[in-house]
Amino acid sequence: MITLFGCQQNGNKPVITGHSDINYSIGQDRPDLKSGVQALDDEDGDLTSMIVMDDTLVNWNVEGSYPVTYTVTDKDGHVVKVTIYVQVIAAENEILDIYYINDTHGAIEKNGNQLGLSYIGNLVMDAKQKNPNNTLFLGGGDLLQGNILSNYYYGASMIHALNKMGLDAFVLGNHEFDWGLDVVTNYFNEASTDLKADFPALGANIFRKDTMERPDFVDAYTIIEKGNIKVGVIGLMGYGLESSIATARIMPYVFDDPIIWAGHYAEHLRTNEDVDVVLAVIHGRSDYTNSQIAALSGNNKIDAIFNGHTHSRYTQTISRDGLDVPVIQSKANGEYVGRVSLTVSNGSVIDFSLTNLHPTQSSSTASDHITRDSRLATSQTEVQAIINEYKLAIDSLLNEVILTSSSYYSKNDLTNYMAALIRLSVNADIGIHNYGGTRTELSQNQAITVATLYEIFPFDNRVKYVYLSGSDIKDYANSYDALSFKDGLSLSTLKNDVYYKVATNDYIFDKLDNPFIHGVDPVDTGILIRDLLETVLREQAKYYSTFSMDRPIVLTPVSYHVTREEDIA
Repeated sequence: MITLFGCQQNGNKPVITGHSDINYSIGQDRPDLKSGVQALDDEDGDLTSMIVMDDTLVNWNVEGSYPVTYTVTDKDGHVVKVTIYVQVIAAENEILDIYYINDTHGAIEKNGNQLGLSYIGNLVMDAKQKNPNNTLFLGGGDLLQGNILSNYYYGASMIHALNKMGLDAFVLGNHEFDWGLDVVTNYFNEASTDLKADFPALGANIFRKDTMERPDFVDAYTIIEKGNIKVGVIGLMGYGLESSIATARIMPYVFDDPIIWAGHYAEHLRTNEDVDVVLAVIHGRSDYTNSQIAALSGNNKIDAIFNGHTHSRYTQTISRDGLDVPVIQSKANGEYVGRVSLTVSNGSVIDFSLTNLHPTQSSSTASDHITRDSRLATSQTEVQAIINEYKLAIDSLLNEVILTSSSYYSKNDLTNYMAALIRLSVNADIGIHNYGGTRTELSQNQAITVATLYEIFPFDNRVKYVYLSGSDIKDYANSYDALSFKDGLSLSTLKNDVYYKVATNDYIFDKLDNPFIHGVDPVDTGILIRDLLETVLREQAKYYSTFSMDRPIVLTPVSYHVTREEDIA
């Protein structure tokens, strides 16, 4: 701030005080050259002008010594000039490499386009070994649920491998709630005698409804020191993803606005924790959320945004005053590994690059940059050894071929087929299954194992049934789920005031906006839908060498597979 005032002293010229030479490192916040500079008129205090500062010769981006001149004039025309020098010096830049995976869904083993953790581990562990003070490894949610090699162990196999790979932070996704959140957070409970994660679980905007506190063993952020750089990582759940979780699992929780909590904790990290770099990892993809977080400034500023949930692959930048914001998502199932490289100078990010890594692909489009990295083509021995231990315990489930598929069956085909199986399993009038509950297709001549069934139907959905009026069923039929009617019945033949037996999976059944929980005589059978398909396959295997949907469906009493370690007797 420049101050002008007078005092009665000897002399007849103004005086400029508070000026001094300044050293400036390129990349730092630019100093306020007027701060503390004052002008005094020691004759009668009558200054006719404010201090005029001329800093036009300063080049803040090039090393050198540059003059800055302050000028003031009094009523008698006395002009006083003072010159200081700004010494611009090149800062020592550091590169922070952040490797990133999202939505792996338990894809531990290499399988087609899925790289597998031992191959991803080869990349990340090599980078950490060569540059331990410059390398981070982050996970953006939905890492555990979706594959038999992870599901069978409640994710322990994934946690064990990620420990070896040196994961630095695990941001919760919606599918971390599928087994009940306490199952996953137990890995982060220091008091637990079970396997523990060597990294924190993050969810800054996840709260319990009853207390509005975060769930036990879930942190808002973590701070990681790499060399001279102090990094804050804020974990966030995408807004509104409660609807993607089974009602019974999400009822105790609520997801608050990620924009608010990103800014809140960014300010805390910068002002109270003296953090240099702040990263926001969001299990979600919303252009609005990204743009609003990118617009945060000052101490609320976010330096890079990592997305998940939509299984997309992109590299983007969002414009803002100063340096733009990099945004990345790295598809799903471990098909790519994201890398964001930040150039840090004197505690500030001054540049960045971003790409998705792949063992063979490369491209250079602005919104989908891919870089070939041959390290992803090689397995990491120690990580593979961990995986092999878990594979051995369930060898028969992984390798016993029940049948091969006679044809290609799309996800829609399998969804419609499951609706029929659900109906037949309880002799209902109508069976319903949601298209989102079927996660992959069957190829022609594909060998079908129990592990294959986990890939198609990874969620432990149970069959429930209830009696609904025809009018309620007609209203629900607009939901675009797959419906299977018993012979002689169709949507057009339903009578409004007649009650029909309707069966579906618990994900659909329990939703508060659906009619099922309000129906008559609801029953939870405990039958897993995945087991229904296995039963049909094993019945067909008695007479055929291939599986076909065109054959009559035979459902004997379902023989339940052991799906949890503690169930082994």
